[in-house]
Amino acid sequence: MENTDHLMADMPVKNVASGYTRNWDGEEHPDAPRRNNIYTRPARGSSAGGGYSTADDLLKLVLALKADKLSAPGSAGMFAGNMAFAGGAPGINAYVETVATIGCTIVVLSNYDPPAAGNPGGKIGRLLRRLK
Repeated sequence: MENTDHLMADMPVKNVASGYTRNWDGEEHPDAPRRNNIYTRPARGSSAGGGYSTADDLLKLVLALKADKLSAPGSAGMFAGNMAFAGGAPGINAYVETVATIGCTIVVLSNYDPPAAGNPGGKIGRLLRRLK
């Protein structure tokens, strides 16, 4: 995973997308124009995470978990079935899901407010779980 990190909020980083939010003051303003999320991003290493990644790196993470390359002793096979995880903050949203029955992984990233990635990712997952 070469493009995953906890970045400094006030330092420009090459190839990192800006997020855009309608959540300006802790409240959603659905009809307002989107603004850059620079002042609402989670702090580096905070309880909200503050991590940044790419779709390729998130897929590498899923493959490593499924291959037990990152698992703790005694947790072999823990990620053999379906798994899903998501995260987000104003102007940032990610959704990852595996569909074990067909050997598929879904990764959706968005630089808009949640559930911009979660909604389509969840719908894709529901459709794929119908296949066998």
